[in-house]
Amino acid sequence: MHDVGEDGEENAARSLLGDGAHGRSNASSSSSMKDLGDDERAEASNAHVAVTPIVEDGLELAMDDVVALRMRDDAGSASDVERGDGGDGEDEVEGSFAREDAYERWLAPKFWFTVGDVNVFVSTWTLYLWMLIYTLLILISAAVFELTIARFILTSMIWFLFLSVMFTCGYGTMLAHELAHVVMCKRFGGRVDEDKGILLWPFGALAFLHLDGLTLSQELVVTLAGPLSHAPMLVAWYVLSKVTPGIIAEFSRWMAGLNAMFLCWHFLPCYPMDGSRVLACALLLTKKIRVEAAAWLVVIVSYATSIAYIVISLRYDVSITQYFALENLDWILGSMCVVATSHLLWLLRNDRVRDHPTFSRYEVVYDAYHAFEEASRPEVFL
Repeated sequence: MHDVGEDGEENAARSLLGDGAHGRSNASSSSSMKDLGDDERAEASNAHVAVTPIVEDGLELAMDDVVALRMRDDAGSASDVERGDGGDGEDEVEGSFAREDAYERWLAPKFWFTVGDVNVFVSTWTLYLWMLIYTLLILISAAVFELTIARFILTSMIWFLFLSVMFTCGYGTMLAHELAHVVMCKRFGGRVDEDKGILLWPFGALAFLHLDGLTLSQELVVTLAGPLSHAPMLVAWYVLSKVTPGIIAEFSRWMAGLNAMFLCWHFLPCYPMDGSRVLACALLLTKKIRVEAAAWLVVIVSYATSIAYIVISLRYDVSITQYFALENLDWILGSMCVVATSHLLWLLRNDRVRDHPTFSRYEVVYDAYHAFEEASRPEVFL
């Protein structure tokens, strides 16, 4: 009788857990039951019934684990979609994490403040640049002039005040440029990225905007808002230079010249500057050119303009960065544009240009462009 009970337990477990011997176990159990008497069959049935709750409890626990895993997978897919990764592949999720790591590693946004409801981050490298220039100015002053301790302290304070005003006005101008992008973006229903906002880094400022749902015409207006914001600032500084005396007038003229240069400089069609985005939008608005063809034209024009920009800045000492960095660093900016354009070229040659945020949201449908409805990652505005 003990052997029959063990067979009953084994058959019950196999029956409930569904292993490969399900049919054979049932057949074996049936033949064994036929060979027993009434009392023995009753005892065997009791043994079978006695073990069933134990197996059912184990099965319920297993099903709970399955449901929990399914709920976790569904939640993961939903979070992927919310992030704009699509939730349809590990490569996209890993790529998103890689982009976040690169943003944290290379741009190092450590300090922040808010302007309205927009988070403005300050890169650690910006502070390093300030300290480097400040240290060099003090060392040069000490080497050129014979300074007593009192004069050294006074000179250090003067340079501190000078650089603080320069950086505040210079980065304030670039922040106003990015805020112009932000205002127009939000007016048309776009939004600023909550985690990145606006970043102030050694080469200027970056705005991370979501343009989901915007038309090409609206995107063009958002792009133009940045460079055109320098026009009223140019007028304001010029008027101030006429009504103020001495060093304030000189500084106002300097700021007016800086805004005039920014107004022209940002319209250069060097990718990823505003001029290249204006060119891309203008080409697509013709409704006679495909996204890939527009991207090729942007690449060609960007390469030509960036290389010319580097050559002119080195050979003829034409510099915009000298206004606020005290050195001709335009060749570095031109080189960065060449690198960014090369990335766009790589995407084109690998049929992946629609992975790029500038060209990812539009396609030709009956000779008209429309934006995709799914969320995209933020686009960067200089």
